Amino acid sequence: MRRRRSSTTAVVVLVAGSLAAIALLVYTTRRLLAPRRERRHERKRAQASVPDAPPDHGLDHQGEASGVGELTHRHYAIVVPRSTFTCQSLIRQIQQRVHELSPSALAAFEKTSGDASLMSVGDEYDVTMLGPWNGRVRVAEVTDNSFTLVTLEGHPEAGHITFSVRELPERTDAFKVVIESWARARDKAVHVAYDTLSVGRQVQAEVWVTFLQRVAELTGGDEVPEVDIDSEELTT
Repeated sequence: MRRRRSSTTAVVVLVAGSLAAIALLVYTTRRLLAPRRERRHERKRAQASVPDAPPDHGLDHQGEASGVGELTHRHYAIVVPRSTFTCQSLIRQIQQRVHELSPSALAAFEKTSGDASLMSVGDEYDVTMLGPWNGRVRVAEVTDNSFTLVTLEGHPEAGHITFSVRELPERTDAFKVVIESWARARDKAVHVAYDTLSVGRQVQAEVWVTFLQRVAELTGGDEVPEVDIDSEELTT
């Protein structure tokens, strides 16, 4: 019975992943001119400094140790005009507008726990994603210029993601906004559709490219800046 259930799950994930790929193609054809620079590479995990996720003691916390496949480190960054913002005021705007900045066609965020106008540790979000990858996340850390979300049971990934706004020492007129994640696939079925077939990976890339470009619009930039994407698999 367990084998049959596992096989059925795999088929559902693969079929839904194929449908998601079609929908993603329709979406991305409208965004072909979105400037980006992408690099992919591998590195031995022993050579990488992997940050620990902020502590989260919920029984439903789904840390990267519980996932399957290689640990993947993804880094998305964009330079935006300083405008009237400080690092603190811009990250506060991002916290309050997570649901607006994320493209709802690909990943819709709905806050299910916590104050709608304030992000605090323990707040939770339901994330409805394109394909069979709906999940939940919880705020594990909030600082003056960043916040970190950890994945909860049922999310397609096992790991954490940090959003930050950073000063640029060489520039006084701009900030760097960074989204950085460390995660593995939740299980083997998701690993096939999400990583091996690259459907989930591409969905994720489009979500965060759009997210960062909307942050740029929030700061009043006249042009759509380039999003820098760096993705590396940490192999054993």
